[in-house]
Amino acid sequence: MIEENDERFFYNEQKLDFIIKHLKLDATEIAKLFGVKPAYISKLRDARHDSLKEMHLYAFTGAFNIPFKIFDTKVKTTQEIKSILEEEKNKKRSNQIFKSNKQLLDSIQGDWYAYFYPSNRFADIYKINTTFHLDGTLSDQNNNQGRLLIGTNQSIIVKEAFNSKNLITIVFDNHQVAYEMFHFSLLSKRNHVNREMFNFGFFSRKEIELDMVKDILGDKERVQLKMECDFIERISEYVEIIG
Repeated sequence: MIEENDERFFYNEQKLDFIIKHLKLDATEIAKLFGVKPAYISKLRDARHDSLKEMHLYAFTGAFNIPFKIFDTKVKTTQEIKSILEEEKNKKRSNQIFKSNKQLLDSIQGDWYAYFYPSNRFADIYKINTTFHLDGTLSDQNNNQGRLLIGTNQSIIVKEAFNSKNLITIVFDNHQVAYEMFHFSLLSKRNHVNREMFNFGFFSRKEIELDMVKDILGDKERVQLKMECDFIERISEYVEIIG
């Protein structure tokens, strides 16, 4: 009996069969992709006459993120196919922006208080209780739901506003989380006004008196930027000219 490591392929059906087994792919999904019944895929895997059309190969490799060069006639063994698949896997891993980081998840898990200035000039400091979960999801006291996306040095929180369904993004430095108080930059829509606003603020494990929060944040004009109507109008006017 030929060992899998020594197996050689002479037909694309053999390669397809090996890839389905090796990657534990769902043959039913492949049948849907090819527009045929599952029984045909079973029959195809046993065929030995290169009946797979190029359009099938392109569809298969594209749908399952498999390098098309596996079906090159020069690739003939299981080890060659495994090497190509592993190379592609490593390439994707190295190009991936967001990563898993158990240490950061452990450090940030639980309740935090976010402090920043509101858009309303008549309102006081904005304090939002936010809960981070070990699976990377989060929620706050305003019923906004979100997810933590972890980068190498910085991470981003993406939340969807419960009422408006607008996105709220918060960027912070990973290493500062360990101090249980860290600053962030926040981009969101202003309440009742469909214009962006940029804020600097900070998270704290412990609740802080608002007078102290004001001292930490400093002057509002230095940590908040509101988009002006004039800027949006200038963009619209330019679009009209080039349109």
